[in-house]
Amino acid sequence: MNARRHNSGPQVRHGVGYTRYSTDEQGSTAEQRAINDAVAAEHDIVLTHSFADEGVSRSLADRPGLQELFDYLEANRDVHYLVVNELERLTAGIGQRQQITTLCKRLGITLVTEDIGLIDPHDEDAMYDADLRAVNAKGEVLKVRRRTRRNLRAKVAAGSTIAMRPAYGVRMKPLVVDGVELPSGMPAFVGGRKVRSGELELHPDEYPWLKQIFAWADEGVPSDEIARRLNTEAVPTKTRRSGWGGNTINGILDNPLYKGELVWGRRQVLRDENGRAYLEARDEDDPGRVVKASPLGPLVDPDLWDRVHTQRMARRGERRMKKRVVPEHVLDRFVYCARCGHRMYARVDNPGKPNMKIRIRFYCPGTRPGMVAKEGYPGTCTRVNSMLADRIIKGVGSQPIRGGATVQVTVSRGVSKDEHARRRTALEARIAESEAEWKNAKRLAIKGLLDDDDLVSTKRRTDEAVSAARADLADLGDSAQIEILPFAGEIAERFAELAQALEDESAPVALRQRLLRDFGVHRIYVDNPDIRVELL
Repeated sequence: MNARRHNSGPQVRHGVGYTRYSTDEQGSTAEQRAINDAVAAEHDIVLTHSFADEGVSRSLADRPGLQELFDYLEANRDVHYLVVNELERLTAGIGQRQQITTLCKRLGITLVTEDIGLIDPHDEDAMYDADLRAVNAKGEVLKVRRRTRRNLRAKVAAGSTIAMRPAYGVRMKPLVVDGVELPSGMPAFVGGRKVRSGELELHPDEYPWLKQIFAWADEGVPSDEIARRLNTEAVPTKTRRSGWGGNTINGILDNPLYKGELVWGRRQVLRDENGRAYLEARDEDDPGRVVKASPLGPLVDPDLWDRVHTQRMARRGERRMKKRVVPEHVLDRFVYCARCGHRMYARVDNPGKPNMKIRIRFYCPGTRPGMVAKEGYPGTCTRVNSMLADRIIKGVGSQPIRGGATVQVTVSRGVSKDEHARRRTALEARIAESEAEWKNAKRLAIKGLLDDDDLVSTKRRTDEAVSAARADLADLGDSAQIEILPFAGEIAERFAELAQALEDESAPVALRQRLLRDFGVHRIYVDNPDIRVELL
């Protein structure tokens, strides 16, 4: 039975609108919605609802607004039209066009665009013309994009505009519309066009903290410690979406804007052999890089900026010279601090001695600024906790160490209460995510937005994930139970065999780590000179 519907008599034409953009630079959905309203009025269509996808990719499966739109059309069979200002907003490429067309045919939907008008999905000639227009338009879009980039570069060089995301401590001057000050960065629509102030000004809340960041850096405070202090003071970041980190502080201290230089085009977008985009820094003499004086002038004393920058470059050079390559070790990711619960990291204990066998020592990071003990552990490390890797292995194997002493070893089976809860929560979340993914895949397949091969692949992958997680949940049990095993007799003999295998450096590290996991070793807790081996 043909799913097409025909209007007869003076029936009202009901339709829905759809808007989408991937990035802020592609225009707003408000602009597209205004165009859709005008197109609908031109064709005597009453829009009953409007759907939008803002800041999402062009993939059909990643657009919740589009999925809601077709859910709405399924439930409201009196809606006959789908209005979109450009067909490319709805689909990307011929493959997506075919999927959307098939779905519109089944629901009896007529597409309406600004440039083409009414498009009957059953009309193969009309759809073919639309595809040709899309291919031709793509080339024009690339031309316009290149011209826009060149024109914008020229405007920046001439000083007639500022094209940048405001750095920390500054903001775009808010626009005032009808006596009302809009939030910083929010555009206004004047005569149907988006208008921004294009003027920088100091941010009243951020600028004092910007000066404090440079003052701390001038005192020699490390970036990680500056971030910790800001987080302690609950100072919001520029995005207000996450806390401060050392890399964020490094980016601020390296930004030449604060010494009065505005640099535009520091990085360029390139594509690899597979067409994937990536960013690469431009050389200082690259014509695409524009350097000019900031309209705000220096935000910190230029001598202070240079002093901080010089100190940072000197420390960076020292770190590069002192950087040690730590070879992979069989105990990597197995050794934890018994005092604070943090995973210990490996360092070469005897660097610069090429004639000696490399010795690896594991250190706890708990004495670093800002580190706190994990829940359920005695407390933060006040002194360095470390142990040689060889000593850990010898201790596990009940072998005597230097001086004939032995390491005190305890063996436990099971996990602590907090670790048990964390694992159970993670496994339950993995099951819920896999089931939700499969449910969404079925929904997309019913709508024609996911082909059979992808559906089968999703089913297989999610079933495997759910089965593995349920098996792990069963092994985990309902409650945390820790059993202390006597480190003697058969258990000690088995550990001695394990230690002997771990010392066999002719075997690959990955193979010996697999042996550790197969033996049941989950973690090795160290509080020098004591060791506790945690078995699953």
